[in-house]
Amino acid sequence: MQNIHPMFVHFPLALLSVGLLFDILGYFLKKQSLFSAGWWCFSLGVLSAIVTVFTGMQAEHTVRVTGEAHEILENHEHFQITSTVVFVVLGIWRSITREGMPKFAIIYFVIAAIAVGAILYGSHYGGELVYEYGVGTAVQPPT
Repeated sequence: MQNIHPMFVHFPLALLSVGLLFDILGYFLKKQSLFSAGWWCFSLGVLSAIVTVFTGMQAEHTVRVTGEAHEILENHEHFQITSTVVFVVLGIWRSITREGMPKFAIIYFVIAAIAVGAILYGSHYGGELVYEYGVGTAVQPPT
């Protein structure tokens, strides 16, 4: 099967980051429309993160990773899976409250901000695999 992981990687990064921004703005500006925009971005971001994790797991079996790149791949995988699990839990928490924002919104924002930071940092490892080691490309990594 063809490696389709690169087609999905940018969606969770953009949607989860912008969703958090909309939620924070909605909280401080008391605008329900911003909460709604945040909810939709967050929800689509979580779904796209799940898809991206699964395509990444599939991609791992289609590429050749050796030496130092293998450790970077493990770091990338750890950050992305962990942050996606956190986003799923936050999504469940937010769905249960049925409000614009869960109770203890500040705690929610802190956890979401840490998870956004983790998914962005984990993505750095993915970029390093591609752009420094040529993983998944026809380019030969430097020796």
